[in-house]
Amino acid sequence: MSGGDRTRKIVARIIVAMLLGIVVGYGVGQSMASDVARSRALTMKEYVANFDEYRNKLMGNGSPLWAAIIAGVFMVLAAVAVYELLVWVVDKVLAALDRRAKNS
Repeated sequence: MSGGDRTRKIVARIIVAMLLGIVVGYGVGQSMASDVARSRALTMKEYVANFDEYRNKLMGNGSPLWAAIIAGVFMVLAAVAVYELLVWVVDKVLAALDRRAKNS
């Protein structure tokens, strides 16, 4: 692998990491804004009336720890696979742009 290829792969990784950071940050921000809006609209009377529902939601579904660990492993593997696929695509696009610039 030449120095140019290595640099292009690093640039592709930086681009993908920044884009994923923007997308995830936007999603988390929107979720938080939605939660704040719902909490501002919630009254004590509504909360007390739906207390069991809120309590059950906080307690979760009671899945065992081993299932959560396996699900976590698969989620991390999927995230890394998506990241690497996006890096590969961006690297190919940058390589095509590089070849095009050299030919003109």
